[in-house]
Amino acid sequence: MTTIPVKCPVCGGTRISKNGKEGAKQRYLCGDKGCPGKSFVLEYTYNGWKPGINEQIINMAANASGIRDTARVLKVSKQKVSDTLKKREKRQTGSTSGI
Repeated sequence: MTTIPVKCPVCGGTRISKNGKEGAKQRYLCGDKGCPGKSFVLEYTYNGWKPGINEQIINMAANASGIRDTARVLKVSKQKVSDTLKKREKRQTGSTSGI
């Protein structure tokens, strides 16, 4: 039996416990009391679910990368890029309508 050292991606803590499965992938839960993170998996099936991908999309848009270019580079769907930018725009304007 091989032991895999697992660290929390949010706080870097090592008090990790198993927290069920997501399909065939093991989910983990950080046991540190001060950690704001929730459960996580080591390898994500889809790149759009990885932590920090939304920030990368926003940064690329700020540097004049197009939707298709961003999707190709980050290996996510064009819809993921579009949705992330729309959500960011709604948060900035405080608007709830689609105008």
